[in-house]
Amino acid sequence: MAELVEYARTLGVTDPIYLDEQAAKAGPNGELIAFPTFVVKLRGGKHMPDVVAREMSVGGFDAGKDIEFHTPIRPGDVITARSRIVDLYEKTGRSGSMWFVVYRQELRNQRGDLVANVDSRIMQRGKAPRDAAPAGDDR
Repeated sequence: MAELVEYARTLGVTDPIYLDEQAAKAGPNGELIAFPTFVVKLRGGKHMPDVVAREMSVGGFDAGKDIEFHTPIRPGDVITARSRIVDLYEKTGRSGSMWFVVYRQELRNQRGDLVANVDSRIMQRGKAPRDAAPAGDDR
């Protein structure tokens, strides 16, 4: 619980459903819950195939995230992350070719409830990552 509260405080959150256990009991969830963006803090060990990670780490950078929220995280929840590549595409800009890998982290609690889907984009200039896994290849 302390980690959830500290995260909310760090962001400057003032809503008591994220900060105060007693006040949260009277809230819509009946108990304290994690501030929704807490899911971005959660990371599994391996997000994508090694060869793609190697290729994308040379001159690549984080190009944004999309988050689809579902069940709130509660104190004591055990979250499991499963990642897979869901898209690989190219865009051409003024500075040339850019390749994007989108990988999805599906986060579930110990009851199997979907907590969130976090789609992360990594951009790499130049050539496509070699041997990128096709969509649906779980890692």
